[in-house]
Amino acid sequence: MKHYSFLLLLALLCCNKPKNDDETAATGSGEPAKAINDTIPLTRETVENSPVASYSEKIQDELNDWRLAVDVYETKQTFKFLMKIEYMVQEAEDTLTIPNFGIMPKVEIRKGPEKESCIVGFLDKEGEFKEYKLIALKEKQLKISTLKYYGRARYKVSK
Repeated sequence: MKHYSFLLLLALLCCNKPKNDDETAATGSGEPAKAINDTIPLTRETVENSPVASYSEKIQDELNDWRLAVDVYETKQTFKFLMKIEYMVQEAEDTLTIPNFGIMPKVEIRKGPEKESCIVGFLDKEGEFKEYKLIALKEKQLKISTLKYYGRARYKVSK
């Protein structure tokens, strides 16, 4: 009798083999889903030493040749960048994380809405500039503000 119980248990385990993660939708519904293969590696093999984007604007000062300067550098992570900001004698660093839209990220810096300001952003799949961070001077102090938050979602399409 013990042998029959063991064989029955073994048969049940073999028949109820769970599907692997690539075959099952992340929603937990158990329905098969197509695997999405991101083609952009999450890390870079080589990191560029020079800035991938730069901005410089002269500050109105009769005595000194000061500037608001922003340089954006690659990091080892493909979608993370390091921003180095300089204003007069102030220096600051901030990170910039671009969402993975399935394309290599392209960072751009454009003139801001006020003098002595700029907007750091990126280009989407259609080449449209997406505003991300505002770098501006408020009462001679450097301010970095996040203008918008971005993310990527995956949706399951039912037929």
